[in-house]
Amino acid sequence: MHGTDRRSLPDGMKAAHATSYRPDIDGLRAIAVLSVVAFHAFPTVIRSGFVGVDIFFVISGYLISSIIFQNLAAKRFSFIDFYARRIRRIFPALILVLTVSLVVGAILLMPDDFRRVGKHSAAGAAFVANLALWQEANYFDVASDTKILLHLWSLGVEEQFYVIWPALIWGAWRARLRRLPLLFTILFASLAFSILATPLNQVAAFYSPTARFWELATGAVLAQIDFNRPRIVAWIEGIVGRTIRTLAFEPDVDEDKCCRDFLSLLGLGLIVPSFFVITRPHEFPGWWALMPVVGAYLTIAGGPGAWLNRFLLSNPVLVWFGLISYPLYLWHWPLLAFARIYYGSSAPPTIVVAGLMVGAIVLAWLTYHFVERPVRFGFQRRWTVRVLSGAMATIAALGCVDMLMDGLPGRLGEKAAYAWYFWGGSPLIQNEYLHYISQDQCNFYIWGSVVPTLAPKKSIDPSCYTKTSKTAVMLIGDSNTSDLYYGLREVLPKEVSLLLIWSSGCQVSPIVQHIIETHHCTKANYFALERIKADPPDVLLLSSNNSYDINYIRQFATLVKGYGVKHVLVLGQRPHWKPFLYKVVLDSYWPTIPRYIPGHLDEELMSLTKTFQSHLRPNEPFEFVDEMQPFCNATGCLTYLGDNPKDGLITADTVHLRPFASIWLARQQLAPLIMERLGG
Repeated sequence: MHGTDRRSLPDGMKAAHATSYRPDIDGLRAIAVLSVVAFHAFPTVIRSGFVGVDIFFVISGYLISSIIFQNLAAKRFSFIDFYARRIRRIFPALILVLTVSLVVGAILLMPDDFRRVGKHSAAGAAFVANLALWQEANYFDVASDTKILLHLWSLGVEEQFYVIWPALIWGAWRARLRRLPLLFTILFASLAFSILATPLNQVAAFYSPTARFWELATGAVLAQIDFNRPRIVAWIEGIVGRTIRTLAFEPDVDEDKCCRDFLSLLGLGLIVPSFFVITRPHEFPGWWALMPVVGAYLTIAGGPGAWLNRFLLSNPVLVWFGLISYPLYLWHWPLLAFARIYYGSSAPPTIVVAGLMVGAIVLAWLTYHFVERPVRFGFQRRWTVRVLSGAMATIAALGCVDMLMDGLPGRLGEKAAYAWYFWGGSPLIQNEYLHYISQDQCNFYIWGSVVPTLAPKKSIDPSCYTKTSKTAVMLIGDSNTSDLYYGLREVLPKEVSLLLIWSSGCQVSPIVQHIIETHHCTKANYFALERIKADPPDVLLLSSNNSYDINYIRQFATLVKGYGVKHVLVLGQRPHWKPFLYKVVLDSYWPTIPRYIPGHLDEELMSLTKTFQSHLRPNEPFEFVDEMQPFCNATGCLTYLGDNPKDGLITADTVHLRPFASIWLARQQLAPLIMERLGG
C-alpha cells in the first residue's frame, strides 16, 4: 500500500485506498486526544491543547466521507447501515460514561450540580450538548470546569454533521453534481461565519455547528480529492515534489515521495505550535482554527508512506493511544470535574490530577477492550442497535427526570433543606434577587433571549439615569454594582439621586465604535459615558467582579472629571467565594454558623485586584476603595450577619450580596464615604 501511486488508481480503488486502515491516522488521533487531556489537566503547560478537538473534526470528516464515497461508488450505500455503524461505534462507551456520571453524581453532588448532570446527560444522549451549553452560557453560568459532561459538546457537533452529511452527499451523487465545488462552498461559507462570529459572540462561534462544520468539511474535501484526484491537484503536487527534490535530494529520488514527506512535515509543523501559540481562547475558533485544521489536512494528505507518518505517527505507542482515544476523551473530563467540585476553592493537587489521568487511561483501555470492541465487532446482530438505542433513550429519560425533579434534593437528608433553600427552592431567595438586587431595568444585557446573545437592549428605564435632585451619585459596572444599589438607596439621604447603568459581566472599558449596537458591554459603557457628559453626577462609583485596565481607568477618570464629575471611586473586589458560599458551609462547617471563614476564596480572581493595587500611583485621578476591608479580618472573611443559618448568610451564590448585606455594606463603608465626598 505504501508504494502505491494514488493518482493512477481508478475511482473505486482510490476510495478503497483512502478508507484502508491507516495507523498514522490513529497516531494523529493520539496527538489530538493527548493534547486535549494535557490541556484540561495542566492548562499552564499545554496552553492551547484544546485545538486537538479541531484535529478530531478533520479526521472524522475525512474518514466518514471516504466511507460514503466508497459505498456510493460500489452502489451499496445504505442510510440504515451507515447509522447502525455509527451507533455501534459511538453508543457503547458513551452509555457507560453517562451511566457512571449519573450514579456518582447522585451519590456526591449537591442538587444544582446533579440537576446539571441530568440536563447534560439528556443533552449528550440526544447529541445536542453543544446547543444546551450554548443556551446556558451567560454571566451567571457556573464555572465550566465543574460541568461534568461539558466535553460532550464536540460529540454533539460531530453527530449533527453526521445527520446532515450523508443525505447531502447522497443527494449530490444522485443529482450528478460536481461534489468538490459543493464541498468548497460549504467549507468557505462555514469558515466565513466562524471568522465573523468569533469577535462578535465567541460562545456562539465555539458551540454553533454552523461555525464548526467547515472543519469536518475540510476532511471531506480531502476525502473527495483522494477519491477522484483533480488534475490541478496532481499538477500542484508534481511541482512541489520536483521543487523539493531539486532543492534537497538527488535526481533519482521519487518526486511523489518528496511531496508526501513535505506535506506531512508542513502539517505537523502547523499542528505542534498550535498547541502553544493560541493563548487567547476568546479569539478562538475564528482565524486561529485554520492552524490546526490545515495542519491536520496536510498531515493526512501526506499519506501513510510519508516519512513522519510512517515512523512517528505509526509508532505503536501513538497508535495504541489513538485506538483508545474516544473512550479516553469521554473519561478524562468527568474525573477532573468531579475532583474540582470535591476540592472546591483550591485546585486539586498535581499528584491527584496526574493520578486521575492515569486512571482515565486505564478506564479507556478497559472500555475499549471490554465494551467498545465486543459491541462493534463481536455482536453483529440486529438487536444490538436496538438495545443500544433503547439504553441511550433510557439515559436521556433519566436525565430529564433528574432535571425536572431539580436534582433530587431528598438524597441529602438534613442538608437537603439548606441546599434547597439557596438553590431554586426558596421563593424568598428568588424574590430577593429579582426585586431587590438585580435591578434588571438598568441592565443592558438581554436575559430573556432564548439563545444567549451579546446584543444589547435597545434602552434601559429612564429612572435609572434621570436625576430627581441637584445632587447625584452614579454607579456603573456589572452585577457587583447593581447589588450595591439597593443598600445605598436605603441608606443615602433621599435628596441624593442614585443612578445606575450596568450590564452583566461588563467592566468599564474602552468604547469600540463599530460594535456599540451589537455588544451589550460596549453599549452600556457608551451610554454611561454619554449620560455623564450630558448631566454629570457629583460622585461616580465603579465596581466590577473582575478588575480593570488601570491605564484606561486613569484616562476614563480624567475624562469624566473634565465633564464635571467631582469624585471617581474605583471599588476593589469583595470576597469572591469558590464554590457558592452555602456549599462551603455545607462541605466544611455544617451544621455550625461560622461568622468568619478563612480561605475558600477564588484566589485567581481575587489576584486581579491585588494586581490593580500594585500599580497604583500617588495622586491618581480616582480614589481606590478597598472592598475587602469591611468584610475580612485576621480570622477570615464575613459569612453571616445574625444567627439564622439561612436568613443570615450574606450571599446566596459566590459574591452577590443579599438585601440585608447590601444595606450593611452601605452603612459600614460606602454611604459614609460618599457623604464625606458630597460634603454632607
